[in-house]
Amino acid sequence: MKVPYRRISLCAVLVALSYFIYWKSLISVKQETSRNLLPSTQPQQEAAPPSLLCYPDVPTVSPWGAPIVWEGTFDPEEDFRLHHERGTVVGISVFAVGKYLSRYLLPFLVSANQHFMPGLKCVIYVVTDQPSAVPSVSLRPDLNLVVLRCPSRTRWQEISMMRMKDLPELVFPLAKEQVDYLFCMDVDQVFIGRYGPETLGDLVAQLHSGLYPWNKTYYTYEQDPRSAAFTPLEKAHYYYHAAVFGGTIPHLVNLTSSCLRGILQDRSKGLEAVWHDESHLNRYLALEALPSKILSPEYCWMSWDWFLWLKKPKMRWAQKNYKNMRS
Repeated sequence: MKVPYRRISLCAVLVALSYFIYWKSLISVKQETSRNLLPSTQPQQEAAPPSLLCYPDVPTVSPWGAPIVWEGTFDPEEDFRLHHERGTVVGISVFAVGKYLSRYLLPFLVSANQHFMPGLKCVIYVVTDQPSAVPSVSLRPDLNLVVLRCPSRTRWQEISMMRMKDLPELVFPLAKEQVDYLFCMDVDQVFIGRYGPETLGDLVAQLHSGLYPWNKTYYTYEQDPRSAAFTPLEKAHYYYHAAVFGGTIPHLVNLTSSCLRGILQDRSKGLEAVWHDESHLNRYLALEALPSKILSPEYCWMSWDWFLWLKKPKMRWAQKNYKNMRS
């Protein structure tokens, strides 16, 4: 997709106005929520940003026919009715290891309780090396929390890559009996809008918000042919973010098995893919199994420049201090 430079320039004034509207609404909402606080152990929710005043033309279907989910491309009431009648249960697996637990888990859980699949039965699987440190959160009646212990790992790259091992060993055996669909999500994110059943599918991938407007020659696929994650540019269509992927358990078993196999193969050669498990994920989704549904960047957005693009963001990246968190 071409970057709409002309539209961006025309929207400059509107973007500034968006900031003004956002901060004004944020103050208003915080004043309102201060009178209706969650329990004192829970952090206050941030106000969801208003709808954007301008955004580019976007594709809504992939070349192979998979829907690309944007606000306005689905009927939320109909989607909810269908899944509520079926009794659909949706899960999230989230890894909170080391410093990531104390810094990010509580806001993730509180925001998921408010925004993730409201009205449907849900299970959150927290995978952590510190089960006793998982915060106590007052959850809605249809959302259950399951805490699973994983090994401690020091390198953040190792934490990220080895979830491809921990998911099939720790999460999938439970999830296959308890949920119909499972999302695998990074913990350093916060839900800021309704994240509903329009996202569900057999194999769901998330467009990377930092790369999706650009030509794929800028995409950061692994380009070392020695690596098992090597992805020829001509074979790929989109660049996906490993912070969110999902689907049914059989499809996720295939995905994680392929990624883990590639990670271990690279390790045996003394190699590590440029973006670790994300590189292997992109190879799998380009060369082995095309996603059946693709989520627009509204479902996983950078917090500092959403004004230019989105109608209604559902989740944003948490503020990060990489030097501190990854040391």
